[in-house]
Amino acid sequence: LGDVEMAREPSDMILADLIATRAERNPDFPVLTFECAGKEDEVRSFAELYERGNRIAAELITCGLQRGERFGLMMRNHPEFVETMIAASISATVFVPIDPRTKGEKLAYTLRNAGCKGILLADYNLAQFEEIRGSLPDLSFIRALETGEDEAPALRDFRGVESLGEILDRPAETVDIRLESGEDPLQIIYTSGTTGDPKGVVMENGRYGGFSMLGRLIFQFAPDEKLYTGLSLTHGNAQAVTLSAALCIELPAVISRRFTKSRLWDICRR
Repeated sequence: LGDVEMAREPSDMILADLIATRAERNPDFPVLTFECAGKEDEVRSFAELYERGNRIAAELITCGLQRGERFGLMMRNHPEFVETMIAASISATVFVPIDPRTKGEKLAYTLRNAGCKGILLADYNLAQFEEIRGSLPDLSFIRALETGEDEAPALRDFRGVESLGEILDRPAETVDIRLESGEDPLQIIYTSGTTGDPKGVVMENGRYGGFSMLGRLIFQFAPDEKLYTGLSLTHGNAQAVTLSAALCIELPAVISRRFTKSRLWDICRR
């Protein structure tokens, strides 16, 4: 074959590949239900995750992100958080999950240290982001999810902020998965920084599906079970124990917008 470049084989260890496979094989399966604290639940099938993830991937590429470049992802447990994870895998870019309570210098440090070129965040995070925006000259795009939660401000009150919802409402050409190998990074999760500045832990695309082994071998999830978490998707537990198992094993999962001690058992019973 000489210098002919071999195509990468799809793998269920890689988020973009496994979503594409399941969207074709089991498109209408309601894999994720987002419990919204009294509001109507938001449900996503595999087909919807793939389509909406593709639209966000197209936008990331339009924003100029190259393979391996980073962007911040800061919101509570909205469907768009998972869709953006998928978009990062499709576009071979790297998302940096940030706890939505983060503010001030810790927020600025995380975005600077990771070298983020942009940020996707919720409208209720705009005010705390605006406070540190001036210290981030390399950050070139801001996309915000309009939620109306917590008396969130209007997007028009902030310079250069575009609506993520409008992007998701527009059709987009199918984006070819840009990954060259499973070693391409998917995300950088920052530690809590109890012994100094937070440290970024890089997770490769090829490791994502491996998290589902926790569900298969350790927790031994059964085919008729439904998973639940109220923990933040910006941290490892919700991603590794619940989300990965749901997507890889094809189990339905319920994800609360945020953790609630008072409503926990009511949600599980429902």
